Amino acid sequence: MTAFLGCREIQQRRWQGVVAVCAAATVASCGVTGAGGGPGRSPAAAGPSVQAAGSPPPSPVPGYRLNAVAALSAASAWAVGLSNQGTIHPIRWDGRSWQRVPASGGGDLYGVAVLSAADAWAVGYGPSNEALIEHWNGTAWTSVATPSTGGPAILHAVAAVSPSDVWAVGGANSAGKTVILRWNGTAWARVSSPTPPGAFSELNGVAAASATSAWAVGDTDTKTQRVPLIEHWNGTTWRQVPSPALKFGGILNGVAAASATSAWAVGNNITPHGTAALIEHWNGTAWALVHSPALSGPGGLAGVTALSGTSAWAVGGTFHRHQKMQTVTERWNGTSWALVPSPAKGLLGSVTATSARNAWAVGLAGSLPGRGTGIIEHWNGSSWTCFAATGTAGPCPSG
Repeated sequence: MTAFLGCREIQQRRWQGVVAVCAAATVASCGVTGAGGGPGRSPAAAGPSVQAAGSPPPSPVPGYRLNAVAALSAASAWAVGLSNQGTIHPIRWDGRSWQRVPASGGGDLYGVAVLSAADAWAVGYGPSNEALIEHWNGTAWTSVATPSTGGPAILHAVAAVSPSDVWAVGGANSAGKTVILRWNGTAWARVSSPTPPGAFSELNGVAAASATSAWAVGDTDTKTQRVPLIEHWNGTTWRQVPSPALKFGGILNGVAAASATSAWAVGNNITPHGTAALIEHWNGTAWALVHSPALSGPGGLAGVTALSGTSAWAVGGTFHRHQKMQTVTERWNGTSWALVPSPAKGLLGSVTATSARNAWAVGLAGSLPGRGTGIIEHWNGSSWTCFAATGTAGPCPSG
């Protein structure tokens, strides 16, 4: 969902991992009615990436909205998003620099998951507002056939358990229903998923702890407010699981599973004065609200990753005075969540970590997708720094 737009825009656009945060003057009407989700909008026209023969690859950051990031190791990571030209070039970290890698078409990529150097998945939506799935085989990205969703649909997130067990989630805009797809090693198939009664439901994040335990989170419209939606895979079926009640509603954007008895979900808690960070934890029996440090203004959390029961990261953004955005990073130490200084102005939509000294967060500096500048931040064990395309610490893009 586009970062920090008006309520009408919230209902028309979704920047994966980011539920737009409304200013206090408009938040009262946000998240109450209307269909969120990307299908129905007109994505930028697809076009080729032009590069002179023998020239160095262009920087992947300027004019490129980064929606999601996934890391395999300190020397291997992928980030995906959308460029100004409507191309969906993923970008790859090889331990030295970030470089664009061509994909097979236009549209927008919202989620990415990595199994190995020769096996990665990216999901989103295509030029005709259809669900889009791309696969990396170690040499190239290619589109993979998707099952019918009955009309326009968007995939917000993907999680991989093994080469023969991958999940993708999102929503079918025309029907207002949740969408869950599963890869069995040969083909993708739609799997039945609960859709609560209401005008619109969708899933924004997915995480899998094993073949018999996976989580999907999002939101549903109860006709009076938007409330978090949580679903669980038990190895046989997806079932809705109760989420803690919120007085004014809220939305879950991301989920991470450290084990079958420890999972985190993050998003936005709607309040009378704007929105606040929302954090929920699964302890193996139930989901419960967990205190999040107060942000400096209206804001929320868009993405989460968990290394273990005592180590997790959550990212998002907040408004400062004069409607300036500031990225937010929070860290779980096994006891509490604490804010950690984040250098970039803007909004972080996704975070991934492979160790206590290696984490990446990506997002957007600027007010509109495709018109801003992509953010890449790296955690080295002691601080977050912005990275340039050269792979070296560089100046952060301005918000």
